[in-house]
Amino acid sequence: MKGLEKEYKREGLKVVWIGFQDKESKIREFMQRHGIESNVGYDNGDAVSRAYGIKYGAGLVFINREGIVVKKVPKGFSQDVLKRATDSLLSEERKDR
Repeated sequence: MKGLEKEYKREGLKVVWIGFQDKESKIREFMQRHGIESNVGYDNGDAVSRAYGIKYGAGLVFINREGIVVKKVPKGFSQDVLKRATDSLLSEERKDR
């Protein structure tokens, strides 16, 4: 995930980490410890998580420019799965423009 935003920056990909199960301080500590420089937020009260149908901890949710969830990838994904999913979704975005 750390390199994903850099690799696809020209495509307009933004990576936002959102925590909703752990305390905000624990999430920020994790980000710092792992050198993650992407945006991070804390979903106090789980409002954002519920709005996007996120019911589990680790995992990815791809949201397009219109704010619509276009893909969910459950926790335990490999780098290859992540890259293929990102390539596929960005390819669809290019077609829609």
